[in-house]
Amino acid sequence: MIRSSSRRAPHSPNDAGAVLVAVVVVVMLLGFLVASTIAASVVFTVQANTANRSSTQAFISAESGRDTAYALLTAGVSADRKSFTCDTTSWNSTNASPVQFQYSIYWTPSDVAPSSHEDSGLSQTCPPVSEKLGYFVINSIGTDAQGARAEIDSIYRWEHAEKMYAGGVLAYFAGGVTSTVSNYTGDLVVRSGDYTCANEGTINGDLYVTNGSVNLSRDCTVNGSIWAHENVNGASQLVKVTGEVRAAGNITFTSNGSVLGKAPPTPVGSGNLLAGGSIDLTNTGATDGRVYGNVSATGSINVGSKWVVSGSQTTAAPSPVFDPTLAFIKSVTSWIDLDETSSWNVAPVSACTKTSAEIISLLSTGPTTPIALDYRGCSSVSTDITLTGPSSVALNKDVVFLAPAGKRMNLTLNTGLTGGKQLVFLHADANRALTDGETSPTCGNGSQKDTIDIASGANVSGAKIMIYTPCGLTGNVRASFTGQLYSNDTGSVMFGNGASYTCATMSWPDAFKKLGCKVRGESDDAVIVTQMEYSLSDRTRQVER
Repeated sequence: MIRSSSRRAPHSPNDAGAVLVAVVVVVMLLGFLVASTIAASVVFTVQANTANRSSTQAFISAESGRDTAYALLTAGVSADRKSFTCDTTSWNSTNASPVQFQYSIYWTPSDVAPSSHEDSGLSQTCPPVSEKLGYFVINSIGTDAQGARAEIDSIYRWEHAEKMYAGGVLAYFAGGVTSTVSNYTGDLVVRSGDYTCANEGTINGDLYVTNGSVNLSRDCTVNGSIWAHENVNGASQLVKVTGEVRAAGNITFTSNGSVLGKAPPTPVGSGNLLAGGSIDLTNTGATDGRVYGNVSATGSINVGSKWVVSGSQTTAAPSPVFDPTLAFIKSVTSWIDLDETSSWNVAPVSACTKTSAEIISLLSTGPTTPIALDYRGCSSVSTDITLTGPSSVALNKDVVFLAPAGKRMNLTLNTGLTGGKQLVFLHADANRALTDGETSPTCGNGSQKDTIDIASGANVSGAKIMIYTPCGLTGNVRASFTGQLYSNDTGSVMFGNGASYTCATMSWPDAFKKLGCKVRGESDDAVIVTQMEYSLSDRTRQVER
C-alpha cells in the first residue's frame, strides 16, 4: 500500500526577526505621523495665539483711546454741570510702548443716533453752546508692534437740558383737606385724598392734588393753576382760576359768573383747560362764563351757550402732561419726623414753671443765640403754651418750643410779635420709623388734635411762626400770621375776622432744611430747583472693526 504524506517546509531562523522589524517600522511611522500632527497643531496654535494676542492688544489699545477721549469729555463738564469746555477733538498717543492709539471726536445735533463716525451730518467739532441735544461719536484706532489694527466707534448721547431737583419741602397736607383759610398765600400740595375750597376761599398760589380730585365752592378763587390727579369740579357760581386747569380725569364748570384765565395780555397757559377725560362747561344761572385759553380733552368737549371760549377746542387730544410729575411733587411734601432728638443745636431750658411773662422776657432779652424751651418733663396733663400780655414783643432770638409726644399741645397767642425771628411750636412725633417706605406723622396722645388760638388783637405777623403737629390742629385764628402750618390735618382750624395765612420760607439747621412755599418758579421760596445742565450719557452703542 502506498501512503501519501504532506510536510511543511521548515521555517528559516530569520523569519521571526523580520516580522518584528516590520512591526517596529510600522509603529515608528505611526508615531512620526502623530508627532508631526501634534507639532503642526502646536505650531498653528502658537501662531494663532500670537495673532490673537496681537489683535487683542490692538483692541485694548483702541479701547484705551476711547476711554481717554470719554474722560476728556466728562472732565469738561463742571462739578455743578452748569458749564462745559472742550479743547481738542483728536489726539495721537506718544507712549514709548509699541501699543499706540489715536482718536477723533465727532459731533452731530441729530436726534437720531449715528451708526459710525462716517455718517452724514457728523463734524469733528465740539457742540455749539446753543445746542441742547445731540450725539458724540468717538472713533478710536489701536495698533501693536506686529502691525495688528483695531477700530471702534462709540456713540454717546449729549444733553444740555433742564434738570429738576428737590431743593426743599412744602407743608404736608393729606387725607381729604378742606380749606377754611379765607386768604392763603403759597402753593398748596395735597398728598392724598380730595381738596375742597370753602365758600369765598382764596388761594394765592398753585394748587396740586397728587392723588385725588378738586372741588371748588361758591366764589372760590385760585390765583394760580390747578393740577389734579383725578377730576376738577367747579359746579358752583363765581369760581375763578387765573392760571391753567390740568386734570388726568374730567373737568366740569358751570357758567354763572365763573372766569378761567385772564383777559389778554396774559401769561402763556392762562385759562387753558386740559383733561385726560371729558370737559363739560354747563349753563347755570343768569350770567355767562368765560374761558380765556384753549380747551383740550382726550374725551368729549361740551360748551354750553352761556360760555365764551377765546381759544381753540380740541378733542381726542393726548392726556395732559404733568412736568414735574405729580409723584415728584408729592415727594417734596414728604413728612419730616421731628422731635427733641432732632439736631436743634441748642441747650434745652425747662419751661415747666415759667409764667408767660418770664417766657416773653426770655424771647426778647439776653443773648441772641437760639434757645429751646422744654416742656417734656412737665407734670401737667397737657402742654399749655401761652404768650400773652404786652401789646408788642420785639423778639431777639429764634426759639423752638419742645412739647412731648404723649400730651396734647394747646397754643395761645395774644400779643404782638416783631423782630422777624422764628418761633417753632413743636409737638414731637411719636415714631420716626418709616411707614410703607416713607416717613409719616405719628400722634402719641391718643389722636387728640392740638389746639390753636390766635386772638384778634394779636399782631403776630412780625415773626415767622411754625406750628408742627403729627396730631392735627383745631381752633380759631382771628389774626393774620406768617410762617408754616405743618400738620397732617388742618381741616378744623377756622380763620375769622379777615385773618389770612401767608406761607414763609423757614429753616433750622440742622433739624430741617428749607421749608418753602412754591413748587415751581424762580423765587427763593421754590422748592423744586430747575437749572440748565450739561450731561454725557453712558455709551449707547459701539461698532467694532
